[in-house]
Amino acid sequence: MVITMTERIVVSSDHTGFELKEAIKGFLNELGYQVEDVGTSNTNPVDYPKYTLKAAKKVSSGDYSRGIVFCGTGQGDAIVANKVVGIRAALCWDSLTAELSRSHNDANILVLGGWILEKRLAKEIVRVWLTTPFAGGRHRRRLEQIKTLETNNCLHRRKTYDISLTIHPGMLVWPGDPPITIDTVTSIAMGDSSNVSLLHTGTHTATHIDAPRHFIPGSAGIDSTAPGVLMGPARLCQIAGVHHINRKVLEELELPGVTRLLLGTRNSVFIKKKQLELDYAFISEDAARYLVDIGIKLVGIDYLSIEEYSKEGHPAHNILLGAGVIIVEGLDLTEVPAGDYELICLPLKLKDGDGAPARVFLREV
Repeated sequence: MVITMTERIVVSSDHTGFELKEAIKGFLNELGYQVEDVGTSNTNPVDYPKYTLKAAKKVSSGDYSRGIVFCGTGQGDAIVANKVVGIRAALCWDSLTAELSRSHNDANILVLGGWILEKRLAKEIVRVWLTTPFAGGRHRRRLEQIKTLETNNCLHRRKTYDISLTIHPGMLVWPGDPPITIDTVTSIAMGDSSNVSLLHTGTHTATHIDAPRHFIPGSAGIDSTAPGVLMGPARLCQIAGVHHINRKVLEELELPGVTRLLLGTRNSVFIKKKQLELDYAFISEDAARYLVDIGIKLVGIDYLSIEEYSKEGHPAHNILLGAGVIIVEGLDLTEVPAGDYELICLPLKLKDGDGAPARVFLREV
């Protein structure tokens, strides 16, 4: 039976599952599947959770439709993968378990034991698993019940970080921008029926978003920014030891596949000071081009600008905004560990705005 597919499959293993993984990768290529291997790359001893988690997150995020993971017995991989929201990992040891894991459980990750299965049987399990559709019906109802349980549990467990600066008079503003003032309009203490304040601020003060219109005449304003760009999977990289963020620095972060990138830098010690620190960490021109090339849709940093201070022509801004990349500046990333998160970025909807203050959150996944 010949199967031709364009479906994308992610695979991973530890050292005990490496040889079987290599055999199955070749089999998948023969069937026409696109395969990404997230490690390990040899039989040197490693801990399996790291690699299983990588594969599971790629399936959970929607980057890959399904995954196949390998370890010695498969049991450890199954436990790890099923910790990730949206994953239905099934440990299979014959064609029947493979078939039922798909038709009854709509499994999106197949777990195989390198110590348990010989290659011929493993290939048959993979073939059945990939070609068996989900039956739906009563099984869909049961999966919906599982999804509800998963959602309720996750809401209690997942930590949310507020990475927005608190807006207040006297806080740091960019040179030339208006200072923040908050004036009283009405006051209960003064006999009024309610408290009302008047906020005066620029659109690029505190935690804020740069829309393309900030530097590109006639381009999209903040009110045209798609919500799908402002919310979704994001990678936070903590690079406090870096001052000049160039292409080489970004390449070492292994970003392909990431669409929303936040950079925690040495700026975190400056962001809450009242005086501008001119020697802040910034994104270089070649780094901006690299971000566009790898498909980044949103980039954020922990200072009021991603650009080198007084950089003539503002090349980083122009490259990013010219390609439609949304820039988030003024983030407070001091208390957030590096990792993958769900980003929730909520700017004011200013008509044709060149930017806007924003409330920004990172939620654990």
